[in-house]
Amino acid sequence: MADENTSTTDVTDDSGSATDTDQHDDVSAGLGEAGQKALAAERKRAAVAERTAKASQKQLDEMSKRLQAFEDRDKTDAQKLTEAKTAAEQTAADAQARLMRYEVAAAKKLPSEWAARLQGSTQEDLEADADALLQALGTQQQRQTPNYDGGVRTGAPATTDMNALIRQKAGLG
Repeated sequence: MADENTSTTDVTDDSGSATDTDQHDDVSAGLGEAGQKALAAERKRAAVAERTAKASQKQLDEMSKRLQAFEDRDKTDAQKLTEAKTAAEQTAADAQARLMRYEVAAAKKLPSEWAARLQGSTQEDLEADADALLQALGTQQQRQTPNYDGGVRTGAPATTDMNALIRQKAGLG
């Protein structure tokens, strides 16, 4: 905080680019000399405050790491193993739930992109949700599919050989 009380005339703001400078010139062009000085002082103060905030954040991160190391030092091996076991169990439970979702999605022929959207904690809940999702997707897809039905369609005419056509025209059969 002592940095704020010192003179800020030696502080420069390196974050500005040529376009920022042009914008600043456009803004400060309408101001008088006193306004331009005040604007320059405010920009320098903001740059100092930003640097101070970054330094404080870095210091806070370092202190957090030291505090965690201090807390871990006092833990016994049994406590560390218990925490590791709990974390591993949670990871395994998450993986198992995810696997169950994908298995249900595959069994119900649900697109794999929709498997993560299934809700439920048991396989029955997941299957019921998959059925509801498929039904909703089916009705939505039916609404989106255009109806090209123009009436009764006839099949292609039966192929006949040339000899049969000549006999028919000649009246022989």
